[in-house]
Amino acid sequence: MKPEEIDKIATLARIELSTEEKRRFAEQLTSILGYFQKLQELDTREVPPLSHSPDQRGPTRPDEPCSSIHPVELVRLSQCHQEPFFVVPRVLEGL
Repeated sequence: MKPEEIDKIATLARIELSTEEKRRFAEQLTSILGYFQKLQELDTREVPPLSHSPDQRGPTRPDEPCSSIHPVELVRLSQCHQEPFFVVPRVLEGL
C-alpha cells in the first residue's frame, strides 16, 4: 500500500501512527489484500450463493425476567462516577 493510503486510513480511524507502525500496517494490509486477490481468482460459477448461514443453532435459554442490580447501585460500584453518571475518558477531541 502507498503511504498516502495508510495516512488516509489512519485519518478515517482517527488514530496517529508512528513511521514504524505505518510501515508495519502497510505490509499487513498488502498481505490481506493479496489474500482477497487469491480469492478473486477462484472459479465460483458452480457454487450457489448463500442467502443465510447454514442451520447451526447455539445453546439457548428461556428468555425470562430475572433480578438485576439497580442502576444507582451500579453507578455507585463503578471505579469513577459522578452521580448519576459513569465518568469515562474523552475519546474524541473537539466534539
